[in-house]
Amino acid sequence: MPHTMHQMTDAMRQCSRECLDCYAQCLETVQHCLMMGGKHAEQQHIALMLTCARICETSASAMLLGTTQHAETCRACAAICHSCEEECRRMADGDETMLRCAEACARCAASCDRMARAA
Repeated sequence: MPHTMHQMTDAMRQCSRECLDCYAQCLETVQHCLMMGGKHAEQQHIALMLTCARICETSASAMLLGTTQHAETCRACAAICHSCEEECRRMADGDETMLRCAEACARCAASCDRMARAA
């Protein structure tokens, strides 16, 4: 039964770390937003951050498991992280938690963009 193993590269390790960091930051920020209430707790905002967290977790898993489809999850992850970054920056108004989330999303999006192009 032939099989091909996908080698974990340093770039994949770095990208998976960025994804896991973004995953954690998005979940932390969801809690922050729910506590703040108002526009921060609106359904669309919370849904975007939870979607971002889940695609980051999925993308990191794909790389850590060595699937050849990681480029596809990275492509989707980059797009969703870009949207989440924009949304968090728009809503930040000096809020450190929102800005940390935006920065984590920006780093993850850039890393995933590179992984998707490299495949």
